[in-house]
Amino acid sequence: MRFTIDELKIKKHICKVVMLLLVMVLGMHADMQVSANEERALDMTFATSALSLLSNKTTISYTAVLPELPVSDDGALYLFELQPSEYVVSPAAVPVASAPVSKTPSFTLPYTEGRLYTKLGLAVKSNGQNVLIAHPQYIANPELLAIYTKPRAVRPLKSEQGKEFCNLNLSGNISGVLAGEYTTVQVMNTGSDQTVTNPYARAEAVPMDTHPVTPRYYMLNASDPQGIKAITSELQLCALSATLENFIIGNEVNMRTWNYMMWTDWDHYVREYAQAFRVSYNAIKSRNANARVFVCIDQNWDRNRRVGHKEYYEYMDGKDFLAKFNEIIASEGNIDWGVAQHPYPVPLTYAKFWDMSECRNGSYMAEQIASGKMVSFQNLSLLTNYLQRPELLSPAGNVRHVILSEIGIVNSQGEEIQAATIYAAYMAAKRNPYIDEIIYLLADSEPAIDTRLSGQSQFVYDSLGTPGEAACDAWAKSLIGISDWSQVLR
Repeated sequence: MRFTIDELKIKKHICKVVMLLLVMVLGMHADMQVSANEERALDMTFATSALSLLSNKTTISYTAVLPELPVSDDGALYLFELQPSEYVVSPAAVPVASAPVSKTPSFTLPYTEGRLYTKLGLAVKSNGQNVLIAHPQYIANPELLAIYTKPRAVRPLKSEQGKEFCNLNLSGNISGVLAGEYTTVQVMNTGSDQTVTNPYARAEAVPMDTHPVTPRYYMLNASDPQGIKAITSELQLCALSATLENFIIGNEVNMRTWNYMMWTDWDHYVREYAQAFRVSYNAIKSRNANARVFVCIDQNWDRNRRVGHKEYYEYMDGKDFLAKFNEIIASEGNIDWGVAQHPYPVPLTYAKFWDMSECRNGSYMAEQIASGKMVSFQNLSLLTNYLQRPELLSPAGNVRHVILSEIGIVNSQGEEIQAATIYAAYMAAKRNPYIDEIIYLLADSEPAIDTRLSGQSQFVYDSLGTPGEAACDAWAKSLIGISDWSQVLR
């Protein structure tokens, strides 16, 4: 093949450009290798443990354990104060403390109210940058500050929404909550107050949602000081109530429609919730040492929807949510969070769980329970067995507290079917040593979901926790056609 002079010149020019690009790429690759080597060196010195604790009401103690001495520009370790939404240290950040490099650094700082909601991050200077070598830590024992230390009341296994339980709307007035005799409160956000609403859930974010859902409630805002102040001031006040002992942060938060935030990805979603939970927890426990704070999940347990499936963007499995949530919380200072779950029948419009022959798609619904894809009162051991895993235990090494904070049994199949299922759900809670409470919803709350009681169902419900319970036990087993509850409950 022959080329003209001009064509040869062009080809020589192209060769020079290619060679130049190759040199640049090789140089970048070398820089990347150096950077990667630096990152590996820092990874090797990343703390195996770090902890921020109150020594007393005026002093914070921060400690960490490093596997080896970290390499740094100046031979020093720095402690930075980070906001809940900060996960790296900016180059311009000013440390709150410093010390010579050590494998077991220890710092003490004065406690301030603001530091109840910030994290302490250990870092070194590397190539002029502030590089974290430990997960940032919140104060993990806020109960040391508590004004209210009254022991918890002896609580019945059974209670009812609207009587012992109420919703706290952070966009509204909390006087009704404080005036009542409620023992459990569920913290909700209607989205009407943009201050307490997460930036990813505000009105301007909704049009940008690539996988929209219909919001019922909204993600709380722990991403800026104004939101943190608005949330914590109300929760601190509620925590001083003479009766409130249980606080549920959000509703079925593994589902975006009940805890709305525009779609980004599930890691980001759980992180935003974990921030709000931590801020809420510290606000509550710093006022009431014996309060319990719960994360709330729905019945979806292990369905494993694939990326691209419509439901993948609507909810994540409760099992996966708890794993991600626990990983974040544990890495930033483990605390005594609990689980509030809603063990409705599957589907929730059908009460006769022991006979699915009259249920639309009954065999499919039964398979969802049998295979562990969904959690109801029938298979509560799925949840409580999972919570017994070592990585999920509380800081004291105990299984997390579990309450069944909402269950409604429809009356559409008659009061006897409703009554037997109400009793079965109660027995599921009573037989499981890790269930603290079961809270019934007895209302006409949704279309086709009327859970109000009458006749036999009212009689059985009233008997729960009384001497008359034994007679109802025999009656319910007879109606269902079993001799032992293990035949239908696990």
